[in-house]
Amino acid sequence: MSRHARGTGRVVPGRRPDLATLLRVGLLGAFLLLAGTATAHPHAWIDLRVSLLFDDAGDLYALRQEWVFDPSYSHLLLEDMDASEPGLAMDTALRKMTERMLENLREYDYFTEIRRNERRLDIAEARDGELLWHQRRLHLHFELPLEPMRPDSAQPLQYRVYDPSYWIEVLHDPDDVIHLEGTRGCEARLERARPEGWLVAYAATLNRDQRAPIEDLGRSFAEAVVIQCDER
Repeated sequence: MSRHARGTGRVVPGRRPDLATLLRVGLLGAFLLLAGTATAHPHAWIDLRVSLLFDDAGDLYALRQEWVFDPSYSHLLLEDMDASEPGLAMDTALRKMTERMLENLREYDYFTEIRRNERRLDIAEARDGELLWHQRRLHLHFELPLEPMRPDSAQPLQYRVYDPSYWIEVLHDPDDVIHLEGTRGCEARLERARPEGWLVAYAATLNRDQRAPIEDLGRSFAEAVVIQCDER
């Protein structure tokens, strides 16, 4: 299933449904969609939206991310929450899911790699986490604080966002742009992945329950973004 084949659906205005209602009306479609992808990685998709936050001095101080999960995986995540803590109101379920997701992602640096001059930077704990339900999809928002810096031609900054196992594919939303907030004279250049043919073929052999023995497989399929600013 390609990222462009994922329907977004619509939410009918009115009273917000509870978690159990969402699961009843949505899970059949989710399982039908997933049934067609029983083999080959990836098995879930995230549309990534990024904002780069600059302070008054022109230094980059945070990377804000929004992950938009595909409809099928969104419903499966809701089902998992309902199975572990049945009967929760939707707002409570989303709040608990936010805490659980960010806690689990912390071990994997929130699927985020940031480098400067090829040196990998430490990832600080995420802040301002929030999970929203919109148009049949879960939207996870969070912010990664950075040591303030001015990425210039001598020391540009590069980031990648990816699942190391490549179970989930993370690509920048084609209908969005990388936002640079609070600065001038900076640009963000997206470089698409060019995985070798044997890696593509290998990923296609992995079924849903397998984890790739190749370390950091997802990095080969990850987009890279290079951030560079004019000299001050």
